[in-house]
Amino acid sequence: MYDTIVIGGGAGGLTTSIGLASAGKKVLLIEKDHLGGECTWGGCVPSKSFISASKTASTLTEALEMALKNVHAIGDNELPHISNFKNIDFVKGEGAFIDKNTILVNGQQYIGKYIVISTGSSPFIPNIKGLDKVKYLANHNFFYEKGDYKSITLIGAGVISLELAFPLKKLNIDVTILEKSDIFLPMMEAEVRDFYLNKLKEAGINLILNCTSMEIENTDNNILIKTNNGDFLSEKIFISAGRTPNIQNLNLDKTKIKYDTKGVSVDEFMRTSEKNIFAIGDIASSFKFSHVAGYQGEIVVRNILFPYIMKKIDYSFIPWTLFGDIEVSKVGLNEEDAHKKYKKTYIYSLDLNNERSLITFEKAFFLKIICDNRFNIVGATCIGERAGEIIGFLQLMIGNKVKFYKVMNSVQAYPTYTYYIRNLAKKAYIDYLRTFLP
Repeated sequence: MYDTIVIGGGAGGLTTSIGLASAGKKVLLIEKDHLGGECTWGGCVPSKSFISASKTASTLTEALEMALKNVHAIGDNELPHISNFKNIDFVKGEGAFIDKNTILVNGQQYIGKYIVISTGSSPFIPNIKGLDKVKYLANHNFFYEKGDYKSITLIGAGVISLELAFPLKKLNIDVTILEKSDIFLPMMEAEVRDFYLNKLKEAGINLILNCTSMEIENTDNNILIKTNNGDFLSEKIFISAGRTPNIQNLNLDKTKIKYDTKGVSVDEFMRTSEKNIFAIGDIASSFKFSHVAGYQGEIVVRNILFPYIMKKIDYSFIPWTLFGDIEVSKVGLNEEDAHKKYKKTYIYSLDLNNERSLITFEKAFFLKIICDNRFNIVGATCIGERAGEIIGFLQLMIGNKVKFYKVMNSVQAYPTYTYYIRNLAKKAYIDYLRTFLP
């Protein structure tokens, strides 16, 4: 009998397995494909590598080959790393429940005191007439497609479409993005949407919103997409219409776990309705990021090791970064949602006209920091070459409940961006002092 059985070897599953094994627990890790999961083999690693490769590669084939070298450099090390832990048994196969403590893999039964489900998600394929008659790409096969092409249509204006659009255009591929909604990046600040609209226009990338109806046909060597906003012809199409949880083959009905088409229901401790079974990652969260799955895995490790002083999950300080032509990163609320939640907010911002941006010839820079009436940071958004790192600095403050004006207690090197964040904190300190005035 195992202390814990982990189903799924992505970011969440690996974090959980290694964490428990490091604490001396006996763990069975089950993975049907490759250790590392979607992020390593079809998500973050290949996409960010592809973005970087496009800056020097002369063809699509060359850029993809460069990206896949990084994929294998990272992904191929996962199994040897797991093998270093003598109390982790690894089984390659698809796990399914027999009951709340028993998992069947490759015809063999395994029993665990605890079970952690971390099976991830797959591309959601929308019901578009004719789509089943053509070969389409999605994140799971895009990076492995052989041969160059001259045009592609991306269906869905989400993060991955925006990330892939710019490197594809740099490689002289005509790019069109079709979005069914009349707005894209709805969770972002209006400044970010305006920024991306301008960047797409500058790059010559077509973004067509409000495509509420679509139909697809094969025409010779091209694919024709008919929409209510016009017809679009390209050699390839790429589907980026959201994610669907990988729960179909788990036999969850053999347990009392509550689930639906969006995934598995969990409480604030990441437990399912079967209290010995946890669920993490894409199947149990609207934040479908590898770093969130890893964070959830850390919470689960803590809660399995110390079940009488369990820790709650906290999504208020989750950062994410869009690696487009220029990075965009955010954490917490946008300004609109902050105004709805708090009676009073304080906004501190920095634009391109700062000395650091001027010195380093930044093409674009924008930073907005949103505080509540007590000067706690409740949201921040940044556009810039190192936006992710800048938001990381602010996220650290949110996670540790450090009031924004207290950045004044630090000394930041000139001319770093944290130096100018400190200058904004001076303004927050003045606003803080004003709250004591009659």
